[in-house]
Amino acid sequence: MAVAEPKRDADASEGEQAEDDSASASEDAAADDRDEDVELLHSAIRARITVSVNQKTGDSIPAAHCRYAREGCERRLGEFAHYLVKAGRERGVDPWVMAAMAFRESGFNPFALGSLGEMGILQINPGRKDARSVRFIQDDWYRKRCRRQPGACQLEIVRHAAAVLARSLERCSGDMVEALGAYNTGRCGGNNRYAKRILNDRLELRRTVGLDPPNLAGKGSKPQAPAPSS
Repeated sequence: MAVAEPKRDADASEGEQAEDDSASASEDAAADDRDEDVELLHSAIRARITVSVNQKTGDSIPAAHCRYAREGCERRLGEFAHYLVKAGRERGVDPWVMAAMAFRESGFNPFALGSLGEMGILQINPGRKDARSVRFIQDDWYRKRCRRQPGACQLEIVRHAAAVLARSLERCSGDMVEALGAYNTGRCGGNNRYAKRILNDRLELRRTVGLDPPNLAGKGSKPQAPAPSS
């Protein structure tokens, strides 16, 4: 007689899915260890979230939310850098712009909570219709589980933001300033002050690793997707 298999606990199954997704993303990140785009972005993010320096050792001290990350700050930032480059390549948007957005929006704190309930490193508003499919935003239990995952389940947040920015660029004729305004307010050029802050933060990120920033600001400027790794 066949023995019926016990039913799997739904919460346990969902938790395993979160772990599987995280493991898959981490494997991708590991494969990018030699990816110059990821390495440079990782270094730039680390520099930007440094809050002080240990006077005895000379080691940089990152913001508390990263310093006490379960997986370790370096691992977390490496995951973030990988997610940003991966999503940028998928959508044809500049990962440095998205990194600047994440720095401005949350300081790269995946569990920052905005005044309107925005969540994730890119502070996605849960009230957006297109955010209903972003589980990190909609599922409190899952979000708590993500605290134990490398990268804190932020790949879905980054992919969502990249998709919104790509649509904004298309709608705003490829003008980055206009598109950032649309990302922030819903209409092209809706918040030039926000856009200029993001582009300034982008320049600062790139300067920390010695990169000469291309000109993204101004009418008709087009974002450049990073070149595929060889």
